[in-house]
Amino acid sequence: MERSVLLDLLRITAIVLVFVAHFGQLLDTQAGTFFGIKNFYYVSLGGVGVTLFLVLSGVLAGLMDMQRPIFYPTYLFKKVLRIYPLYWMTIPLSMLGYVLNGLMMDGTWMTLFPNGFVQDISGSLTGFYALMGLWGGPYNPPSWFIALIMTLYIVFPLMAYFMRRASNITLLSLLIISLLSRWYVGQYGVPFVPSNWFDDIENWAYQLYGFMPGRPADWFVLCRLFEFGLGVWLALTLTPKVWAIFNDLPLWLKRSISVLSDLSFPLFLLHYPFLFLAVWLSELGMNVSVAIVILIALLLLMALYVQKIDNKMPRKTWLAGMNRKRN
Repeated sequence: MERSVLLDLLRITAIVLVFVAHFGQLLDTQAGTFFGIKNFYYVSLGGVGVTLFLVLSGVLAGLMDMQRPIFYPTYLFKKVLRIYPLYWMTIPLSMLGYVLNGLMMDGTWMTLFPNGFVQDISGSLTGFYALMGLWGGPYNPPSWFIALIMTLYIVFPLMAYFMRRASNITLLSLLIISLLSRWYVGQYGVPFVPSNWFDDIENWAYQLYGFMPGRPADWFVLCRLFEFGLGVWLALTLTPKVWAIFNDLPLWLKRSISVLSDLSFPLFLLHYPFLFLAVWLSELGMNVSVAIVILIALLLLMALYVQKIDNKMPRKTWLAGMNRKRN
């Protein structure tokens, strides 16, 4: 189908919410505060942005991956190619931001592999730090999203099977699973993970704030099935006219919106390690608003560069090669 300006605008809205929350937390303003139900859905505006990202990911999966039969290995390889090359390109930049933060803010060298070489390399390359109990790792905390979105893509074909047959019942079932999972995780943590008395005390202390150590409600897949499934349900339920509601905008505006939308994922992956620059510039005497504008401009340049390289990846050739091996 034709590219949807509505989906692009929603994706831009999601990354703006993430930026507002993280800058608010950095500068200790009301924009960065958490709200909601503690130990259930207790989030900042950034958490709302992530929920929107998940719904949009479900919408795109529903619109694009349910229109043709899915050969699971090819489907999964396609998702890996969609996520990981771009993510891997941001890892050295995130590590650079991590090191510069220590040098420029405290005048100290950060320990390059604080969790050990093997764990930090494997956690960074897979994006599965969260499954190690380390959320997003030392270099780029928001990278926990990689573990979540890849897990959701893994279970999507099963979700799609039930959605095709009984979309409303499936959506209701996903809601019940997510609600029960959020309640359980908020009270006891991730299922089947052994704990000791020290862990129990730590869990109790974190619960007073609003979420368990490692924030498992953010990345544990059963807690987020409904958000992703809601997107799939919307893709099946709403007519093409809904997705094309803003497609009559002037061409130059549509192109600008699409560029910013395409940058939302690299911006999500790149922004956090460099937030300290806004504080560093303000401590040098620069107006905070100007410092933020400069930082956003720098992030946009990095995101554009990374996106440009990512667009040159020969994904179609790689996919064709896999299909040839299959045949």
